[in-house]
Amino acid sequence: MSLLEAKKDFIKRGSFDELYTPEEAVEMLIPFIPKNVKTIWECTAIKESKIVKVLKEYGYKVITSHINNDKDFFKYEPKEYDMIITNPPYSLKDKFLERAFQLNKPFMFLLPITTLEGKKRGKMFNENKIQLLIPNKRFNFIPEKKKSAWFQTSWFCSKIKLDKDINFISL
Repeated sequence: MSLLEAKKDFIKRGSFDELYTPEEAVEMLIPFIPKNVKTIWECTAIKESKIVKVLKEYGYKVITSHINNDKDFFKYEPKEYDMIITNPPYSLKDKFLERAFQLNKPFMFLLPITTLEGKKRGKMFNENKIQLLIPNKRFNFIPEKKKSAWFQTSWFCSKIKLDKDINFISL
């Protein structure tokens, strides 16, 4: 896929692709980030990224990239990083998951819990082992609306070495 095609794909994405991660969603991750992780790649980072803000507050080095800055997740990879943490566009979740598994690095993706559905993803998760951090509430992606999303999101994790595959987190 050329950069122009990727940008066109990016522009015609789904209606739930521009939901920005609230700080509490990132803060719940901090205890689960492996101790050896120092550098995190946020591959869909916008200028106001709460993921970047919170991770930096906790002392992590964060490498940012975004397709609008000609750093397409599907073609670009930083030279050195320990893991990926992002809230990818939901309409492209399959492509993001496939790419992350190919990169063979630990990752945490904030995705709708319905991402567990489907034969293709089920096969991918069985082959690559996925673990979940499931918050006990829905996040508010649009603070000015003062209410949570109508759907549940969870952190889909790989190569994090959690004690259990399914983890319910009280916030």
